[in-house]
Amino acid sequence: MNKLDFNYHTHTYRCGHAVGEDEQYVINAIKLGIKKLGFSDHVMLPSGFDQPGIRGSFSELEDYLRSIRALKEKYKDQIEIFVGFEAEYYPQMVDYYKWLLKNKIDYLIMGQHCYLKENKFHWYFHKDSPIEDVKKYTDDVIKGLKTGLFKYLAHPDLFMHSQAGFSKNLEEESRRILKTCEELNIPIEINLCGMRKRGYNGQNYSYSNDFFFDLVKDYKVDVILALDTHDPNDINQAELDKGYAFAKKHGIKVLEKFDIK
Repeated sequence: MNKLDFNYHTHTYRCGHAVGEDEQYVINAIKLGIKKLGFSDHVMLPSGFDQPGIRGSFSELEDYLRSIRALKEKYKDQIEIFVGFEAEYYPQMVDYYKWLLKNKIDYLIMGQHCYLKENKFHWYFHKDSPIEDVKKYTDDVIKGLKTGLFKYLAHPDLFMHSQAGFSKNLEEESRRILKTCEELNIPIEINLCGMRKRGYNGQNYSYSNDFFFDLVKDYKVDVILALDTHDPNDINQAELDKGYAFAKKHGIKVLEKFDIK
């Protein structure tokens, strides 16, 4: 039976698009045999940068921290719990992220969904996004990884959610990401949440993507299996088996151990 030692990609209801109580995620993780569970809700940004339904407001930060720390103590004899965030690289937020890491949280993972310009959020991807959007995504991912703030890159192939197929241009952007991760020794993620979705065109070209992960063999890049949970019921053996089957299909050996701190 496939086992998972760790999952560091766990959301809570505070982001506005996840459900369930924090404790139920812990209980289900213990049942599945997970030894290390990291909560990484979408990063709560300073006041004035709210995105209802996307991330919790800054006013929820302390409640989030208190809840996870209480669970860490309550279940310390059964599972090791960490608290962090999934965050985009925003140059304007680098100092804030450093403050979080120094004073509040254990880790950050990069999940690049949108960029921040003139205090407004702009999404990279929509139906049939042009290659220019993918290049902007790649540029920002590379800049963010070079800050050293992020432990690994979540759903590196997120851009495939907006594409009906693969192309030479998309391959070039994929290779830029993989080359950077290789050079910086930053793991990438096989994302199981993406496997629950289809792309905007209704095709099975969403993330985690066959075309992208066919390229991984050309690089010395560590690969993590992540449940990316938005519901406690996402933590189950069937999901885990699906992820391992995907890795096997692409000749990828996922990391058995990975320390987030």
